[in-house]
Amino acid sequence: MSGHQNQLDFVIENRHMVEGHILEVGSKQYGNANDFRQLFKTETYIGVDQEPGKGVDVVCDFTSDYELIKNKMGIEKFKTVICFSVLEHCKYPLKMAENISRFLAERGVIFISVPFVWEIHTFPDDYWRFTPASLSVLFPECELVEDRSFYYTKIRGERLPLTANLARQEIFAPTVIMRIMRRFGLVSSKYSCALFPTLLNAILVKKSMSIT
Repeated sequence: MSGHQNQLDFVIENRHMVEGHILEVGSKQYGNANDFRQLFKTETYIGVDQEPGKGVDVVCDFTSDYELIKNKMGIEKFKTVICFSVLEHCKYPLKMAENISRFLAERGVIFISVPFVWEIHTFPDDYWRFTPASLSVLFPECELVEDRSFYYTKIRGERLPLTANLARQEIFAPTVIMRIMRRFGLVSSKYSCALFPTLLNAILVKKSMSIT
């Protein structure tokens, strides 16, 4: 899923909410990954990953002890955290989310992208899928900005609000034939739980932050 165009467009659309210092969790460039650093050249930007490589400033496991991570980081608080296509590959997403929250400054913003419906993609393994409600469990100190958070498909620009009934939206059909079938209820009546590949792109803020 690395490098999806809808993820890049999502950050660009909401870049006015981004302030430095910026932390990107899962920043290694694998050739097709989005390079968010280039969008914020004037800000202090730290990329962390489990492996060294292009785009990685600090090598660490973000599910390890907070004090160990802090000793490596050099910066204790960030105004913005970007975490895209990472949590599904993490054995302990609650621990990673806890550490992300601890590094987030007051009134800080988290940009997150996780799969809701997606094919299994081992990198090195694939463990989880996420709903909007799961974000409040992962980040209890933060509040979801619902009017800036959406479901996205693989088609660039195709998105729906988090309140949408995905099983009944022909916009989420990948082909003309499937869209016709969904329009006439042929898919939902035969396969009531059939859904299409869908990302959850969301913005969260500290609950003390005034959302305007």
